[in-house]
Amino acid sequence: MAENNIENLWAIFYENDAYSITKDKVMGRQAAGNALLKAYAESDLNKVGVYARNENSFKDFVSNFSTLLPSGSQKNLSYIPWGNPKLLSDFGGLYHPAPDFAKFANSRFSSGHNKYSVVGVTHTTASQSAIDSILDCFIEPLMPWDALICTSKSVKNSVDTLYDEYYNILKNRLGIDKKPNFETPIIPLGVHSDDFNFSDDEINSNRKSLGINDNDIVLLFLGRLSFHAKAHYLPMYLAVNKVKESLPDDVNLHLIQTGWFPNDPVEKMFREDTVKIAPNVKFHFLDGRNPLNKKLSFSVSDIFISLVDNFQETFGLTPLEGMAAGLPVIVSDWDGYRDTVRNGIDGYRISTATMGPGNGYDYYEKYYLGLDTYDHYIGRTSQTVSINISECIEKIKLLASDKDLRLKLGKNAKKRAEDFEWSKIIDSYKQLKSELDIKRDFSIKNNEKFLKPIRIQDPYTFFNDYASFRINKNTVISRCEGINNIDLDDFIEFESISFLESITPNLLILKSLLNYINKSKEVLLLDLIEEIKLEEFIVYQSVLWLSKYGYIIIKDMN
Repeated sequence: MAENNIENLWAIFYENDAYSITKDKVMGRQAAGNALLKAYAESDLNKVGVYARNENSFKDFVSNFSTLLPSGSQKNLSYIPWGNPKLLSDFGGLYHPAPDFAKFANSRFSSGHNKYSVVGVTHTTASQSAIDSILDCFIEPLMPWDALICTSKSVKNSVDTLYDEYYNILKNRLGIDKKPNFETPIIPLGVHSDDFNFSDDEINSNRKSLGINDNDIVLLFLGRLSFHAKAHYLPMYLAVNKVKESLPDDVNLHLIQTGWFPNDPVEKMFREDTVKIAPNVKFHFLDGRNPLNKKLSFSVSDIFISLVDNFQETFGLTPLEGMAAGLPVIVSDWDGYRDTVRNGIDGYRISTATMGPGNGYDYYEKYYLGLDTYDHYIGRTSQTVSINISECIEKIKLLASDKDLRLKLGKNAKKRAEDFEWSKIIDSYKQLKSELDIKRDFSIKNNEKFLKPIRIQDPYTFFNDYASFRINKNTVISRCEGINNIDLDDFIEFESISFLESITPNLLILKSLLNYINKSKEVLLLDLIEEIKLEEFIVYQSVLWLSKYGYIIIKDMN
């Protein structure tokens, strides 16, 4: 295995939406993105690269990142503008917090495909955009030193299934006999356990604030309060209602649901059904967009519960947070929950059932054709996922009636959560980076050649026969008298000239070229390149600009 004692990790692709947890609708990908930034901030990395759209976006990163730094800590933050990806080589690569990262492989061709790695990560894999992004990885120029990180075994299996099917289709239609060989490692999301430590005084005070007695039992569900897109609440309501019936009269059963509703009608459904289904259970709805409510919820609870029944789930971060808080967890036996929750050790996984392969084409076809929205699609399919409610009732009763068992499993869960500390996930990222770096170095040493990307077209190749001629080193350049007598300093200020940032060549270079041309009646472009000692592209660009606006004349000598 490669060593992971490296100073710098991949530069971070930054757009505020991917990391913000202060907006009205916070998704799991944003919570994970914010936790990643905190992991970078708390790590031993000396330098952090930030691949941002512009300076304002970089300043936004600096502002957000500074709040995550431990007291007295500093990092060297390097701004890498989107228009200059070659600087990513200083960090060995780019980390994009989503699966649509193959486009960055195309944009590095001009710098050299083996100059840096591109790395993406899966979140939900159910949407058409997510599937398209994963499929793009298969046909875009990803290399052995690139990686799509899968956050769970279930995600890895889904991705492998998709690629096997795609390979068979391309083999049948086009006769391909080779699969791409970029990496698809399994690296989970992480948790910051220190965020979930609470003192006895804090616990007692918070329980009193919600009217929770010492011997009451409190269950917590935390996440989006959406029955079609996260977890249908009725199986959970039915379960807690039966559990309440079995408890002594002096023991209240509380169900805290901390999250956010997609709209008012959905909130109305939740609240009305609490009375219809479980009138004797005490329900609490807290706004999960407020970080204080999130901490409050974990601190007062005895059991964490999440009966997710949705195909758009992939990892499941909130049960891991519940484990970090020292709570035994009751979760559906579903996707990434299997990777974190050990049945009978950290809590219980409740069995689930759905249909076998081949039964879902009608659902997806309606979505694919636009007859159903994505919300309709995941809502329909979630209705075909069954949670074993009887089993759930049994396990809640078991924990509710046995405090020692709760403490034992909660202690196990907290210890288990340490395996998913973000500091360890960062170490896994470092390990992966070292392995990818070795592959890149091997490619560089062997002077590997690469085909140009088909999706990024050089206009001077694509539109090759548009112009009368193309300048080259034998092009003759001469001073043009009497057409444009406006000083360059003034002319370059015309709005029609400088209508886009960096659209005009550098003024000092233009003046230098013009001064050299003025000294001679005629000059070969080759001589001009050798005299000015600049990249050919810059000289070509500048010469064409000076010719375009009447400062010089260029002649084709071929």
